[in-house]
Amino acid sequence: MPTTPADIQALKCLALGRILRLGSRPFQEGDIEEYERCRAIIMAESPEPAPDHRPNHAHDRRKGA
Repeated sequence: MPTTPADIQALKCLALGRILRLGSRPFQEGDIEEYERCRAIIMAESPEPAPDHRPNHAHDRRKGA
């Protein structure tokens, strides 16, 4: 595993590039596993968890349309 911040940043850039390449061509066997592997690399190195964008009906009640 990379130990320096530069190595971590390079690994994240490579994983993101791989995800974009997967999306730019027709589907092939193993693409889902490769996407999940690259996504895990990016998410593991994220400093904070991603915000929860699921609707919260109790919280948003009476806030309009």
